[in-house]
Amino acid sequence: MLRKIRLTFAIFFFVLITLLFLDFTGTLHAWFGWMAKIQFLPALLALNVGVVIILIALTLLFGRVYRSVICPLGVFQDVVSWLGKKRKKNRYSYSPALNWLRYGVLGVFILALIGGVGSLVALLAPYSSYGRIASNLFAPVYQWGNNLLALLAERADSYMFYSVDVWMKTMGTFVIAVLTFVILTVLALAQRAYILQYNLSGRNSIGILFTFFFAETGNRYE
Repeated sequence: MLRKIRLTFAIFFFVLITLLFLDFTGTLHAWFGWMAKIQFLPALLALNVGVVIILIALTLLFGRVYRSVICPLGVFQDVVSWLGKKRKKNRYSYSPALNWLRYGVLGVFILALIGGVGSLVALLAPYSSYGRIASNLFAPVYQWGNNLLALLAERADSYMFYSVDVWMKTMGTFVIAVLTFVILTVLALAQRAYILQYNLSGRNSIGILFTFFFAETGNRYE
């Protein structure tokens, strides 16, 4: 029962947050813009203490609820990982935690945050990473589909849809989005999502930070 509830909320958050990145009309933002505000890093940078405290409390009480329900990148990895498991059963063996990588990435992130290196912070943050993927890879497909519907509607003398320009933000951002998508997909399929799959095996302050940012880097059967 609890698993079904978690899956329901995870699908709800994932679909709507993805649509927030795809929506070019602004309609969804009026109703569901709050979902972006309860992501951990945006809330932390905005000094939204209430949201940060609530997320930490939820983590302490229910474990990886943020990673597996609220964070779109965590849910995306779970979906890809689930699809990977369908390819072949019992293909995993135990692998130890790569603590050096976990603490290394965490250290780089904290130093970048303190040093004000926003580009590096955005590069490592799960919500920002998913935003780049959705905006650069999913959005053009969504807009092309909309334009196709607009063309068909126009031929039927209907103006339910209207065409929009499909454009690339920058080549650098697009390349980063592609690389992020490929790397995360490969890691999730291999069940070794070391950098952005979070772990709460220990519920101390470091464990909580890993839950919001970093990898489930071990205790994995592959």
